[in-house]
Amino acid sequence: MQFVILTGASKGLGAAMAERLLSASRHLVCVARSPNEALAAQARASGAPLDYRQCDLSDAAAAARLADSLGQALRAASGVSRFVLINNAGTIEPIGRVESLQDAPLARALQLNLAAPMLLTAAFLAATAASGVERRVLNISTGAARYPVAGWSAYCSAKAALDMFTRCIVAEQAGRPNAVRACSLAPGVVDTGMQATIRAADPAGFPSVERFRRLKAERALGAPGEVAARILAYLERDDFGAREIDDIREVAG
Repeated sequence: MQFVILTGASKGLGAAMAERLLSASRHLVCVARSPNEALAAQARASGAPLDYRQCDLSDAAAAARLADSLGQALRAASGVSRFVLINNAGTIEPIGRVESLQDAPLARALQLNLAAPMLLTAAFLAATAASGVERRVLNISTGAARYPVAGWSAYCSAKAALDMFTRCIVAEQAGRPNAVRACSLAPGVVDTGMQATIRAADPAGFPSVERFRRLKAERALGAPGEVAARILAYLERDDFGAREIDDIREVAG
């Protein structure tokens, strides 16, 4: 049985991944700020194990408590064939020019997009180090981590740091017994609530807003279910982790 932890599981891409991960052969732990009643109903109907934990990962203290609790659950797990952590939760806000940044929104964004994934990964690695079981970490990144976008300085910077954190994981694990496989993967432009937030942004603070409005109007956004399926197929590949920084749009098949 796989033991999978997925953050940001209540809506958008995360909800689509959670729906596909739910299985009798998988112990699924979902983390989200809000509930996902549809997923809970699916779990009840199918009898698939689901451990759903509500937590606001933009709250540093709450994230720390969750990391400790997940570490305990990982250590107590038995009969596991693979441990997986998917750091998917994130926020595009605050959107605006650099001079508009303020301490509280910036701190929440950096906590959710960067500090929480780092802390959860630390707990995951520590708790599974002696397991002898295969381990995989998938960090959901963005093309904006690799190309600057005016008005997205907080998002671009945090996700670029998440890419570098993934590289650090790989560098530290090199040569260790049962080294974890890790990848920071950009999912492309997906039709989620985050995109709605982007389209509602003030052009004065986000000059590229019209481009994203056109993508929606032209139906050029990826469907969450289709993108989720491709990401999870990528996660299952034998060569997962061969590229520590990747983009699902560049993956064959």
